[in-house]
Amino acid sequence: MTILITGGAGFVGLALAERLTADGRHVVLFDRAPPPADILARPELAGIACIDGDIRSSGDIDRALDAGPIETIIHAAAVTPNEQRERIDPRGIVDVNIGGTVNLMERAATRKGLKRVVMLSSVAVYGFSQPAASGQFEEDLSHPAPAALYGITKVAAEQAALRIGHLHALDVRIARLGPVYGRWELQTGVRDALSPHYQVLRAALRGDDVVLPRDMRADWIYSRDAAAGIARICQAQKLGHAIYHVSGGTMSDLPGWCRLLTSRFASFRWRLANAGEPATIVYNLPADRAPLSIARLSQDTGFRPAYAPEQAAADYLSWLAPEDKQ
Repeated sequence: MTILITGGAGFVGLALAERLTADGRHVVLFDRAPPPADILARPELAGIACIDGDIRSSGDIDRALDAGPIETIIHAAAVTPNEQRERIDPRGIVDVNIGGTVNLMERAATRKGLKRVVMLSSVAVYGFSQPAASGQFEEDLSHPAPAALYGITKVAAEQAALRIGHLHALDVRIARLGPVYGRWELQTGVRDALSPHYQVLRAALRGDDVVLPRDMRADWIYSRDAAAGIARICQAQKLGHAIYHVSGGTMSDLPGWCRLLTSRFASFRWRLANAGEPATIVYNLPADRAPLSIARLSQDTGFRPAYAPEQAAADYLSWLAPEDKQ
């Protein structure tokens, strides 16, 4: 099976490439540029193919689809903007996140042998709306109410993908991701909001002190778990629903992450900011969101997150290149 990952040089795309390659799948990454050479040379990515192109270009998409035969597409290409990018380039965000999705679906509809399209979406579609009675966002009970352009474009892209899929008898599934951290996160300039876990780890590696703005409690999911959940949606023979949540399943926070790093970096120091004090870690959300329920995903695919924060920290540090640890 050949799987095409759009946005494949990004954080989640590379995590998926690692997982699917380990599962014995042939992976093709499609992005504006290939991953950095040192990343592409890692043994976890052995055998993958890379195709450069723009998700908004029909010709570029056709070149990627010709690399097959492609049986599954994972659509991860998106601009993840902060408020500043929303202010200066709203059209660019919309063109990529919505227009790029429509372009991909139009080209996919012309291909025979394509078994499934999995579009990656986000908890951002819910904005800061109230969760269900369970205290979680649930696919059937929680309605999107996005608060920023990223969530707005993701809702529109979801609906466009599902509608075009219906019109052309394509199997389209939506994977709404919770907040992700871990392996393969790189400062590429496409994701304006780097995870606070990444920011804290880089500070610890540099020997810098950290001041957190708040606990930042959420259903954080380690990148290897996120990839495993999405892979389950890709590869399941039968699925009962169009939309699935993929998240960590339990709550954790940044003080806990800092304590884990303190046990590994003796000189690392951190604390919560005092009232009115600027933080050294940037978190784009003004408040914490409710978690995503993963009951549907677990029931339909058997997915269970494997990496608690302790295991995630150990795996993440073992993955870093030696020069990163110096």
